[in-house]
Amino acid sequence: MLNTQVFTTKEAAEYLKINKQVLEKYLRQGDVPARRVGRQWRISKLALDLWLAPSLASILPRLSVWQEAFSLGDTIGKRVSLSDEKILETVKSLRKERGIKLTSRSRH
Repeated sequence: MLNTQVFTTKEAAEYLKINKQVLEKYLRQGDVPARRVGRQWRISKLALDLWLAPSLASILPRLSVWQEAFSLGDTIGKRVSLSDEKILETVKSLRKERGIKLTSRSRH
């Protein structure tokens, strides 16, 4: 599950370990993704993390694939009395149906 925590400018500055005035300068310049709520800024922790490490954005699609894979397990788990072969067939069928492709790195 993605983090949906929201910071005030003070909390975000503490999280980033920078001066609050420096953060406010970044916010006014539009360098840090945030929203104004009235006169105050609200900053998403996820947005800060992605701003700090843009390479994280490339792994987010993979995280959703893993969540989908785990939900496949939940779907299978709701069925009872399945043999190992039937479970493997079901996983293969659900992967195909949902367009989930495994790379050679993810297979063990």
